[in-house]
This record gives sequence, C-alpha cells and structure tokens, in this order.
Amino acid sequence: MRGEVCIGSASALSFISLLLLIFAHVGQINTDTVPRKISLVTVNMTGYARGLQGATGDPTPGLFTNVSTTPLGTEAGLRNIYSWGFYKYCAYAEDGIGLCTNQTFGFPFQPFDVILNDTPEVYQIQTRYVLPQASAFVDSAYLADYTRAGFWLVFLGTLAAGIAFLSGLYKSTMTFMISTVFSMFGAGCLLIGASILTAVLNKAKSINNYTVADGTPLGIIVSTGSSLSLIWAAFVLLFIAMGPYLVRYALARTHRNTIAYPSACFTAARPTVNERSRT
Repeated sequence: MRGEVCIGSASALSFISLLLLIFAHVGQINTDTVPRKISLVTVNMTGYARGLQGATGDPTPGLFTNVSTTPLGTEAGLRNIYSWGFYKYCAYAEDGIGLCTNQTFGFPFQPFDVILNDTPEVYQIQTRYVLPQASAFVDSAYLADYTRAGFWLVFLGTLAAGIAFLSGLYKSTMTFMISTVFSMFGAGCLLIGASILTAVLNKAKSINNYTVADGTPLGIIVSTGSSLSLIWAAFVLLFIAMGPYLVRYALARTHRNTIAYPSACFTAARPTVNERSRT
C-alpha cells in the first residue's frame, strides 16, 4: 500500500467520522424529513393517560392536545412524542405533525419540566404525585448538567475531527502532527462524551418500568435515539484513523529530507539515491 493510500485512508476515516457527527448535530433542529428522524433521546407519552387514570381512578379528558400548532410550554396539553436534539426539542401530536422550541446551544434534557409545562393545570398536582420522585427522570438539574457536559465534549470532538481531516489533506510534517494530535484529542472527547450521555440516558430509562398503584404501567417510555449511535460510530472511526495519522507523522519526521514518501504505511522508507551514494 503506497504512502498516499495510507494518509488517504486516515483522511477518509476522519471525514466519515465528521460526517456522522454532523448528522448527530442536526437531529431535531426542525421537523423536516431528515432532522426529525435523528434524535438524542425520545420520550413516548402515548400510554400516560391510561397510567394517570389507573393511579387516580378518574378519566383524563383534555390531558393531551391534538392541535399540533398549539404553543409548547403553555399548559395546553401534552404531545404524544417528545424528541431531543443537541440544540432544541420537538414535540409531535397524534397526527404526527411536530413543533419545535427555540434553538439553544447545548439544549438541556429536562423531560420532567417539559411535561409539567405542557400538562393542563387541572392535572399538574396528580402528575407531580404520580411520577416517582426517586427516579433520575424527574431530576432535571442532574439530567441538564450531565447532558450539557456530554454535548460540550461531543462538540469539541466534532471540531477536532474536522481539524484532523482538513490538516491531513496537506503533506507536511507539521500537518501530519496536527492531524495526529487532533484525532487523538477528538477520539478522547467523543469517548468520554458518548459514555456520559449513554450513562445518564440509561438512568432516565428507569421510568420505563414504573407502575402505578393498580399495577398499570405509568406509560412513559424513554428511548435513546440514533444520534448516540452516530457518536459512537464516529468515535470508532476517528480512533482507527489515529493509527495511519501517527505512523505517517513518524515516517514523515524521520524522512523529512527525502522527496518521496515511504512506499508503505508500516514499513521503513527506502533510502534515496543521494543517501545510497554517500554510503
């Protein structure tokens, strides 16, 4: 495998990693076809009316709204699906039409607050009573702090992947060093960020198995979205890219005075004509 193929493979891996991260970032920025299918975490509320009725023994008319244009956070009724991205969340009514909040850099995951803000006033006390206070799902401060931390690490990892890719396009010892350093830094950020997000979202899933007094499921289901899988995949690709970047930098540094690059990624370079004549 020629030297150009070596650095080309690293550039391809870092580019694909960057592309996956871009897709992870665009999740839920609007309700268009692609962004709405990508999310960090989704909360399905479709069974909550039955769960609340099982807990209180009373019917729950007006708990949900079927009007997709109803503003969010106005206590006008719950939506069936809530999906979070890195910059906002979107809510989808029964008809499948969604509405998104204003964009915020590093939007926090605070499902309990979102649910309360949409719950009609007549059901607010029951909702506070029914949802388990010991669950991480209702600990808005905990979820917000750790999801923000995870976001910032993923964001830094995205920037690092971009720098590693761009610098790797230029053939010099300095750019190979930059590519190596930033691929390592980016992979580390993605690993830690993805681990934090995975752990905290799994804790939020504790609400899934909760039942009310009569044994009826509460009806709130938390599930991780495709953004988390994209981040993990991006980490793996950027981690693999570290190898060719590192070897290419080491060889370029060793043979910086030669005209041709080494013929292979993992073999020493052959001496040039001048070097052979001197020996």
